[in-house]
Amino acid sequence: MDHANSQRQLELGSVRLAGAIVSIAALAGLAAPTACSTSGGWAGAAATGGAGGGAGNSGARPPGELLPARVRRLANAEYDGSVQALLSTRRTPASEPDFPPDLRRDGFTVNAAQRVDAVVIERLADAADTLATEAQADGTLARLAPCASLADGASCARAFITTFGAKVYRRALIEEEVKALSALYAVGADGASYADGIAHVTRGLLQSAGFLYLTELGSGVARADGTVAMTPHEIAASLAYLVTSAPPDSELAAKAVSGALADPAQRAAQARRLFSTDPRARDTVVRLVREWLGIDRIDASAKDSLVYPSFEATKARIVAESRDFVRAVAFESTGTVGELLGARWTVSSGPVALYRNIGNGPTVASGSTSLTDRTGILNQAAFLASYALAHESHPVFRGVAVAQRVTCMGLDSPASFNIQVIPPAPDPTMTTRERYDVHVRDSICAGCHDTIDPFGFAFEHYDGMGAYRDLDRGKPVDSAVDVAIDRDFDGHYTDSNQLAAALAQSATVRECFARFMFRALAGNGDGAATPGEEDFVAAWRATPAAAGGNIVETLIGAVTRPSFAVRGAP
Repeated sequence: MDHANSQRQLELGSVRLAGAIVSIAALAGLAAPTACSTSGGWAGAAATGGAGGGAGNSGARPPGELLPARVRRLANAEYDGSVQALLSTRRTPASEPDFPPDLRRDGFTVNAAQRVDAVVIERLADAADTLATEAQADGTLARLAPCASLADGASCARAFITTFGAKVYRRALIEEEVKALSALYAVGADGASYADGIAHVTRGLLQSAGFLYLTELGSGVARADGTVAMTPHEIAASLAYLVTSAPPDSELAAKAVSGALADPAQRAAQARRLFSTDPRARDTVVRLVREWLGIDRIDASAKDSLVYPSFEATKARIVAESRDFVRAVAFESTGTVGELLGARWTVSSGPVALYRNIGNGPTVASGSTSLTDRTGILNQAAFLASYALAHESHPVFRGVAVAQRVTCMGLDSPASFNIQVIPPAPDPTMTTRERYDVHVRDSICAGCHDTIDPFGFAFEHYDGMGAYRDLDRGKPVDSAVDVAIDRDFDGHYTDSNQLAAALAQSATVRECFARFMFRALAGNGDGAATPGEEDFVAAWRATPAAAGGNIVETLIGAVTRPSFAVRGAP
């Protein structure tokens, strides 16, 4: 190829493909890449689900409330998982610092509130350029789009579009989409090469609404009972992203084609297969638990270097522990919420130098270290440092986190009482507990802080980066608390380790975990108002997962519910 043609292809590779994307989006029943509601394109929604009618269930309306029929954008982790599965790349474009973060709902990144703005569009275009260029250079596209005779380039391109496009869209393409993408190929290959045309199609696919959005619309026909049965391919996509944060693999896609996923037992079997064989499923569990507890915030946290000079050097191990420990509990040990909160060991990749008494007992998971002075994930540095200030501990942050995220206690916002929160003034003569104890002496604040403060003060033996301390401002630390909120973990505790051990045995905490997992998987972002939550919890209580608090089985329980494959019509 001469220099002029090379330059032309560089320009083609950088074009934002806006017209093509809008055309593809319209063909998919999504009026534009920014359309998130089900009001637009409902009549054309059959294109979004694949062949065949709704496969959600036998036709009876599931009990309880239903999630609405909807379209939601892939979260950043799902985008990264998708491009890795499709192109065998190791890149994670949506995890780069310049990529806009997910909009969170109830602490979770996967939700129906994600939008596409100008900055996201620009970053998606950059990512598509980079990924397509890499795939062309490393031979991935040549493998995915072989062509024995370049004279048959258009035919080969059509074969690539129908096969690879089906993987990208997670369903079979309709003829109008094939024609639109074939036209995109012709633009890329004109005056250039077959490989350049295929790369151009890839850029377009990676920016299309059919790729960026997951649909839960069914065949587009609402049933008499006001429900919509999701199509087989929608069920497969929902299951795959729930478990692996990536598109369906070949076996799951085949189950969709056969109609087997209408059977809850088949969905459970596929979920178990993925959890036991796909590393991405383990990563998904880690993400869900970290987002549940809010400890994923440690990834971007910083501390005052004058107060905590070793934090930056220790941070990588703190982050590693927050991931590796969850993975070890869920997949190498008992797999229970009880062990997550009550383990007397941690992973060797963690900040063991920050901890005091290690290696004095039997280890549990491979690569683990026994601890004698820390109990569970709440007493690890990620939780303690995430719920602290840059220069000191913060018992209210820690107490609210335990109350809301671990025990599902409802707490009113200070704003509801027209209270402007003013932190206690610094006082070098007072401990942190003494300063924050002022809240319970205020008649208005005490209503919430009688619940919050015992949880928070129990952790006062740990400073703002999670290191143990006996003294605070030169005075002995007082971490003894009395929890009296009419729950099964009420009692007197000398410190957060005793408290964590009690929470680890609590049925209330196990149920709270199940609630948060349902909210995370529903992706509705409405917290306690999530449709179907009460029905899910009622069914969960009758399972072995409820008694044992098994993390993976709780997630699998969601896919077996009849409501998993059915949505409420708009």
